[in-house]
Amino acid sequence: MNIIGYILLFSTILDAGTPLEYSISLTSGYDNNVMRFSKNEFDRAALDPLLMGGSKTFDSFVTKWNISAKKSILTLNESTIVASFAYTLSDYVHTPEKKYWSGGFDVAYKWGAFKNIKYSLRHLDDFYLRHYIDKDISRMQLSPCLFTDRNQSVQLTYKTSKRTWLNITGGYLQRYYAKPFTEFDLDIRYLKGKFNYKIRKFGALGLQINRGRALSDSHHLPDRPSSFNRSYQTTEWYIPIKINKGIPFLAEIGFSTRIENRQYDTEDPDDPLHAGRSHLDSKYDVWIKKRLSESMSVAISSRYRMRSTNSDYDWVDDLKSFKQLQYWLKIEWDLVYDRY
Repeated sequence: MNIIGYILLFSTILDAGTPLEYSISLTSGYDNNVMRFSKNEFDRAALDPLLMGGSKTFDSFVTKWNISAKKSILTLNESTIVASFAYTLSDYVHTPEKKYWSGGFDVAYKWGAFKNIKYSLRHLDDFYLRHYIDKDISRMQLSPCLFTDRNQSVQLTYKTSKRTWLNITGGYLQRYYAKPFTEFDLDIRYLKGKFNYKIRKFGALGLQINRGRALSDSHHLPDRPSSFNRSYQTTEWYIPIKINKGIPFLAEIGFSTRIENRQYDTEDPDDPLHAGRSHLDSKYDVWIKKRLSESMSVAISSRYRMRSTNSDYDWVDDLKSFKQLQYWLKIEWDLVYDRY
């Protein structure tokens, strides 16, 4: 009810002369490795159920509810200011700790097709990873590990030719962990550049590169409980391909590849979990979309994720490498309110 109230408030403070576009969606999914266990950890968890937290299974069904809204605040000649809002509630049915909400809003100034600048604020609240041992206080006691993200960014979109446009984004992500894992807090600054190309009678493809720098203050005592530095550098490549022309029955078919390389700063031999460690995190997505009516659509998607860790210690490679498979079914209603 609170969310509905916020949406009504959001709609009333904007220009009543323009329609309110809003969407409601329901997503049902399945995750075969919710806690991102490595191969060896599956065997350990079978012998030590405490590693599972409140979950009785390695996998889980997932339900996500989403509501979003978009409205023009001001229109002047060829320029428009548009505000948008989104809220998602996620529930992992077989993992009691993994229930969270996420949301945010955008404000964009547009002065032409594919010509705009946008400010975005995103919030991810208490995202549960799994139970870990807090080694600052115990060698045995497990505690739930959760983090909260607050992500702010500014994106410039500019059309460079009839079929191409660019997105350039700079952002600041604050990733802060709940006690007792506050030593993993990170401030992440990043820059993204994406080239988009529209292919006639086919669809569109893109090429994006992300560069990020995560800084940790965990090694600055006495402000943090640990003397280890968890800072790292990251580079990510993202290639999406979308086909939405000349497809019988379907509205869209898509594929994407996302590959991140992360290198940790620390070389401290007393911190073998991070010293000299790097990993390659690959995500492969495929999806299809079908429009059932003018306002209703359904999409089916799948993601295969594989993280390969490289360390001087074999046990770190085994601990931080994992595979994950997800399936999703999303039903969405796109609606317009213009009865002013």
